[in-house]
Formats: sequence, C-alpha cells, structure tokens
Amino acid sequence: MTVTYSTFKPGQLWNDNRGKHISAHGGGILVHEGIYYWYGEDNSEGYLNNVGVSCYSSTDLYNWKYEGTALRQEDMPEELQGKNNGRVERPKVIYNTKTKKFVMWMHAERSGYAFSSAGVAISDSPTGPFTFLFYDRPVLFQPENGFDKHTNEEELGNSFRDMHVFVDDVDSNGDGVNDAYVYYASEGNWTLYIVRLNSDYTWVDLPDDPDRVRPQCTEKNLGEVWSRQFIRKMREAPTPFKYKEKYYIISSACTGWKPNQAEYAIADKPLGDYQTIGDPCVGDDDKTTFHSQSTFVLPIDKKNGKFIYIGDRWTPDELGKSLHIWLPLEIDDNYNVTIRWQDEWELSELK
Repeated sequence: MTVTYSTFKPGQLWNDNRGKHISAHGGGILVHEGIYYWYGEDNSEGYLNNVGVSCYSSTDLYNWKYEGTALRQEDMPEELQGKNNGRVERPKVIYNTKTKKFVMWMHAERSGYAFSSAGVAISDSPTGPFTFLFYDRPVLFQPENGFDKHTNEEELGNSFRDMHVFVDDVDSNGDGVNDAYVYYASEGNWTLYIVRLNSDYTWVDLPDDPDRVRPQCTEKNLGEVWSRQFIRKMREAPTPFKYKEKYYIISSACTGWKPNQAEYAIADKPLGDYQTIGDPCVGDDDKTTFHSQSTFVLPIDKKNGKFIYIGDRWTPDELGKSLHIWLPLEIDDNYNVTIRWQDEWELSELK
C-alpha cells in the first residue's frame, strides 16, 4: 500500500512509492535541476547479499520514488561482487559542471574489512546506470605508529573506510569547477583524511605519475592537497558541510554497529585544522546521537543556518530494516550546532 507523507517521523518505517522500506543506508542527497536524489547502500537482501547502490528521487523530501539500482554489485570488479563477499558502503554522488558527469565515490569493501579502498564510478544520468571505473587508495603515508598491517597499507596505501565527498562553493583553481574533497577514516580507522579532488572529481588533485596509474598523496604534499585530522582519535562516519565561511565535520566514535556520541568540529579551511567543539545533540540523554550514526547534512536554508541531519539507526542482524533518522539541525550566530529530537516535524520549521 502506497502512503503519502507530509511530515518526517524519525525512527519510523519510511516507505517509497512502491510501499517498500527505503533502503538507502550510509547514503547522501544530490540536488540536481530541482530534484532530490537519495543514494545509499541497498541492504534489502542482507549484509553479504548486496544489491548495490540504490537511487530514489523526490521533489518534496517527504515522498520518494524508487529509481532502481544506480550501480549494481554485479557490475563491479569480480573481487567486489556480492558472491565474493564484496560490499559498497557509504556511497555519495556529486555532479561535475565541466564534464557533465555524475561522480560516485564509495567505500569498496570485502568481508573482514581488509580491502578498504575507494571506489569511483560515473554516469551521464543522476539515476544511472553508473559505470565503475576503478578502486584504489588516495594516500601513501607512514604514520607515527606505523602502517596498519591488516589492510596492507605499506604496499597499497593507507586504508579507506567510512567516507564522504563535499563540493565547496569556491573555485580556487579558476577553472570553472568548484573544489571538491573526499573525507575518510584511514590508518585502520585511527585518523581522518581529507583529500582535494582533481577537476574531474575522479581522483586526487595531483599531476599524473609516470610510475603509477593514479598518483597518490604523500608526505611531501601534506597540508597542500591533503590533511590528517583527529589524529589517533578514531573518528568515523565523517559528515562535512559549510555554513558561511566555516567548515564543519560531524563524526562518530568507532563502536561497530552500536550508536555512540557524535562530535562536531569547525575549521576556517576545508583541509583544516579542525577544532572539536563537542556533541551537537541536545536532550540526548543516552549520548547515542539519538540512536543513530551520521551520514549526511542537507542544507535547507543555508544562509540562515538551517539544515537536516541525516543518520542511520542500524539494525546489524537485518541491515535492510535499519531506520532513517532525519532531524532539524540549526547553527546560531556563534556557529554553534544544535540537533534536537522531534517525534514528528515538517520542513516549514526550517524556513
């Protein structure tokens, strides 16, 4: 049975136009030509039976049309297909105004979390199909505590796990393309990396490397093209956004599928340094980010600091039944972030 929605009810079942629970977990929203596109992990078949990346569309944010599988697991390299324990986690899509391509970044993984690589795919349409280009690791850097042996960092580059991509409103190169960045948990989840992307948004912003198919960031361009943040703090689920001239990151601690207390940090530049402010949640007595983990922050009235916090309430035994948590996020004149629980709310509260 199809239900029409006119409010948000965080933590309750949320169906699409087919009457099926929306399965777009760890995902993000792209706004293109007045339409919202919601991408995420399609966990409807379970943890190791990945369908791929789902896509939904909406004109009002309440009611979502299922657009199909934007990137099918079976169209990925053999080692990342579901039959070989491959997974796609936290997919995000951005649009490149120069190439006219929709670019998807993802955490490409296999059972055991040792694969830990970035996956990149592109499409001519927001709904796909996306063509998988490659998987790789953007940085090769030896941390103070040594390389993570579980993920073969010394040979392959530093691990790439929970991730997000962010397009700034700044064109620092003057090439007509706004700067974009990928944020991800690295060094075996101990430290967060931020890397500026090239003008196509398909890899890092470095010249071609004659010794490698794709260049990797190293110590010599640390602070210029990439940065290390929250060093040895073990933060994941990075969720970046911008308000006025300040850059924000909401992140979670690393407790597996169990929810924990979020923190937010602020910087004057996208590469940092980020200063941790504290927990944005008010009235969250359990200190579990209202039993959720951050995945996206969607601007509604960006000028006046009105956003939507988007998180997942994971159900690890049945990932497909994980619930979505959408809540108002507001930033005051002193740049303080506040997220408050509401059983039911509507967009007019942010306008």
